[in-house]
Amino acid sequence: MSDPKDNIAPRDHATAGNAPGEHAAPAGDAPDDRATTFQPVTGPQPEHYSGEVLLVSAYATLWVILIAWIALVWRKQSSLGARLTDLEREIDKAATAKPQR
Repeated sequence: MSDPKDNIAPRDHATAGNAPGEHAAPAGDAPDDRATTFQPVTGPQPEHYSGEVLLVSAYATLWVILIAWIALVWRKQSSLGARLTDLEREIDKAATAKPQR
């Protein structure tokens, strides 16, 4: 028969003495130990995209979407104007063809 103590998971030393779900702050993570200025990342992995490229592509995307939306609204407005003109013509034709009493 196995010993019940064998089924207990080993305790993490960082959470020892804390309530379940509560984690201890790592050493050196006090507010005074944190940097208060911007520190650029240095290391083997540089940024894949520059900020300028991302900004220009975002603005270009927004302009393309805006122009497409304006073109769609313009097309619908032209179609609606043509229908309105046809309806007015039909109303005028029906008014002149109908005998007056």
